[in-house]
Amino acid sequence: MEELIEEIDWEGNTVAIHPRSRLKQVMFPHKAALVIPKGKENKLILCKRAKNMHPFPETWCCAIGGKVANGETIEEAAKRETYEESKTDPELEPVVSVKYNEDDYKAIFNVFTTKNAFETNYFTPDPREIEFFQEFTIEEIEEMVNKKPELFAPTFRAVIVPFIKEIKSKNLIK
Repeated sequence: MEELIEEIDWEGNTVAIHPRSRLKQVMFPHKAALVIPKGKENKLILCKRAKNMHPFPETWCCAIGGKVANGETIEEAAKRETYEESKTDPELEPVVSVKYNEDDYKAIFNVFTTKNAFETNYFTPDPREIEFFQEFTIEEIEEMVNKKPELFAPTFRAVIVPFIKEIKSKNLIK
């Protein structure tokens, strides 16, 4: 049976429930959980999306992420996606929520990080979704996003600035 996704209003309330495949036909607002793990030496771990991923193939983005299924909490979705995409089960902590309302994608992104820092090879990428994981400093990410924004998923560009601001203000990374 196909996974069901909740269509939401911009306050996060469910207004309808659709099969996941409907998102490829009509983009509607939904909830998504994203994870940007902490790497060693105050770095963050991102991923390069697989060639066949829709939308935004072969772009840099949050290391892990996906849609929240009908009846699932955001935290449950973050844990499920982390295991599905990286075969790991680290402890997560919420960082920021970002509304993204563009023609290419519509979602409320709930972005998490890991409580602990990990080596990149701790995560095993699901090749259907992720080409590979790589660590970057905050400064490297900011510079790359500013100088070559086309290398990044537009959704990632929308969440990374508030994410970095929050992790710095909460002293989650230096």
